[in-house]
Amino acid sequence: MGKLENRIALVTGAASGIGAATARRLAAEGARVAIADIDADRGRHIADELGNGGFFSLDVTSEEAWVSCIQAVESALGPLSILVNNAGISVPMPIEDATLEHWRLTMAINADGVFLGCKHGVRAMKANGGGSIINISSAVGIKGSPELPAYCASKGAVRLLTKSVAIWCARNNYGIRCNSVHPGAVDTPIIDPFVTKAPSREDGIKGFAANCPMGRIGRPEEIAATIAFLASEDASFITGAEVSVDGGMTA
Repeated sequence: MGKLENRIALVTGAASGIGAATARRLAAEGARVAIADIDADRGRHIADELGNGGFFSLDVTSEEAWVSCIQAVESALGPLSILVNNAGISVPMPIEDATLEHWRLTMAINADGVFLGCKHGVRAMKANGGGSIINISSAVGIKGSPELPAYCASKGAVRLLTKSVAIWCARNNYGIRCNSVHPGAVDTPIIDPFVTKAPSREDGIKGFAANCPMGRIGRPEEIAATIAFLASEDASFITGAEVSVDGGMTA
């Protein structure tokens, strides 16, 4: 049996990248996985591939959508016990060029979306007797990046929101753990706006790899493995932690 046998998981931004890899890993560990995304076509493709949870449309910036999504997941699959707040965007725009619209959109998806997920995830899991919330932050939620002021701020918000939620749940004996994962550069579509500035995508990736102590960028499956660990009882005494999966970038 897998470490997550019969658990019900909801993964946001699960149509591609780290989200899709996480959905696959959780399913491989025995969980029934609800694929939540705003991209219905790719989301349904992943849900059909896994064949054990289904696709649920979700705009993470909408509180009404969060309430409806969790209700639909629990109605279809059962009590929620794992929530992975993964949905996010990353668009390079240094401070002198950044617009207020760009700032607000980044914060709405990356920070507001995680806040809403935590709020309604805690409410559901509290009623269900506990669970695990994993919020996807970033290495640049710990250290700065010159081209990403909005992204850095949003992921820094996720980092400390996680700690607040963890302490609240622990002190109230909810049985809910909340941790953040901080990937470095990972080979997913989210890095494409950065690597397209190079002569080729391969050259762009080599540039990222050169700045990593391990000399390469990460694979989405490596992030997914950490998320699966935090979702499992192997991490039963871990809450409020920030787990860097970045090849030494923040060391």
